[in-house]
Amino acid sequence: MDEQRRVLLVEDGRLIEVDGTSSSVLMRDATAARYLPGERTVVAQHGRVPRLSVLRPGGRPRDLVGGGEFACELLGVLPGRVVYRTNRRHRLLFDVVIRSVLLGEEQAVYRRGGAVQEAAVSPNSRHVAVRLPHKLQLVDTMPVTEDDQVRLLSTEAAGGGHRHLHWLPDAKRLVASVSAEDSTDVTRYDLTKRAWTTLVGTPVAGAVGVPSPDGRLLAVAGGTALSVHLASNGNVRHEMALGDTADVSSLTWTPDSSHLVVSAGADVVVLGARTGRHSTL
Repeated sequence: MDEQRRVLLVEDGRLIEVDGTSSSVLMRDATAARYLPGERTVVAQHGRVPRLSVLRPGGRPRDLVGGGEFACELLGVLPGRVVYRTNRRHRLLFDVVIRSVLLGEEQAVYRRGGAVQEAAVSPNSRHVAVRLPHKLQLVDTMPVTEDDQVRLLSTEAAGGGHRHLHWLPDAKRLVASVSAEDSTDVTRYDLTKRAWTTLVGTPVAGAVGVPSPDGRLLAVAGGTALSVHLASNGNVRHEMALGDTADVSSLTWTPDSSHLVVSAGADVVVLGARTGRHSTL
C-alpha cells in the first residue's frame, strides 16, 4: 500500500492496483511487487527466470535488471532504490545488491555466497540481515576491517529459525518471527546489546510479525487471528478473528502506520491499527 492507500495485489500472475473502489491490471506474469517509498512508481518481479522492471500506472514496464539466464529476485525497497538477490556470478550462489532505480548504480552488500533466502537492509543502509538455510548473519556495509563485515546472529534449524526480517526505524533493532512446530515467537534483536528479546508468543506455527513503519506498533497474524501490539513491550492493543477458513498470506502496513492490509484466504482486509475497525476490499 502507498501513501494514498492504493494497494498492489498479485493474483494468478496479474499485478493489480486497487484504488478505492476501482482496480486495474498493471502487468501480467508478475510474482511480486512493491511501491517505491514516497512514489507511485512500482517495482515488479516477473518472468519464468525472475527479472525486475519498473512502471507507473498507465505506462509500459521498463527493464530494471535481469532478463538473461540469471535470476534477479525482489527482496525489498528503499527510497529510490531496490534491494534484490541475484545468482549472476554463480548459478548456485546469491549476492544481495542495492540498485538505484534512477541512476542504475549498484552496490553488492553481500557477496559471500550461499542460498540467500531472505535479506533486510536497515533504513540507513548500514546493516543487512541475511538469512541462509542454517544461519542468520549481520552484514556491516561500512566495516572498519573486512573481518568486521559479517557477524553471526544465530544458527538456524532446517525449516524453522528467524524469518520475516524487518528493521525498526532507528536502524538498531531487527524484528524476526521464529516458528516452531506448534508455535511462533516474534523476537527483536538489539545491535547495541547483541541480544534477542521475545516480544510476542503465539500458539500458531507460521505466524508473522511485522512492525509499523514508525516502529511503535507490531502486527502479528497467523491462521485465523490478527493482533496489534505495542512494539516496545509486546502488550496487546487489538485482536480480531479473520474467519474460520482464513489463512493469512501477507501483512502490510500503510506508510503512515495507521492501517494494516491483510490477505486472508479470498479476502483482503483493511484494519485501523489504532481503532480496530476493519473493512474488506
